[in-house]
Amino acid sequence: MSDTNRSVTLTLTADDYVAANKLFILKSATSLRPLVCWLIFVALLLGSFFVPALRLRVEPYAAFFYICVAVVIAIPFYQYFFAAPVFARKAYAAQKTLQHPMRVSWSEGGFKSTAEQGEWNIPWADYLKWTEDSKVILLFQGPRLFNMLPKRVLTPAQIDDLRQMLAANIKRA
Repeated sequence: MSDTNRSVTLTLTADDYVAANKLFILKSATSLRPLVCWLIFVALLLGSFFVPALRLRVEPYAAFFYICVAVVIAIPFYQYFFAAPVFARKAYAAQKTLQHPMRVSWSEGGFKSTAEQGEWNIPWADYLKWTEDSKVILLFQGPRLFNMLPKRVLTPAQIDDLRQMLAANIKRA
């Protein structure tokens, strides 16, 4: 057992929720299937400029093609830079359970969260994967459901301890 304090009390902020959603979008957009599809569209666009055989010469179809490809290429950037912050802030404002103080802890058995609404104790085996960036750690219970822990509330020792616990028990996203 580690000497590190494995619990922390916090209140999530709108910025925490934005950071979590941006990381979720980043991980989703850079997973294999979406990334390959996006790269195909980039290749089609570049190929249509530089490979004569791929150049569209029929005006109405060429313009439609370029607009469609540009939109598909732009979607991940739109999601990350605009949609995630706007919709995460709106969801945070509407979901009062995100705004209450909570205590989270971790142990060899799993991740525990306690708030005035109840207590959740989730064994490591019930998590699908985990990921992190400079602001937040996400623990995925499913492809679109995650617990988040902002790093701003953790000490460097707690972050290292939690990483070790996660690495030993859950697949990294």
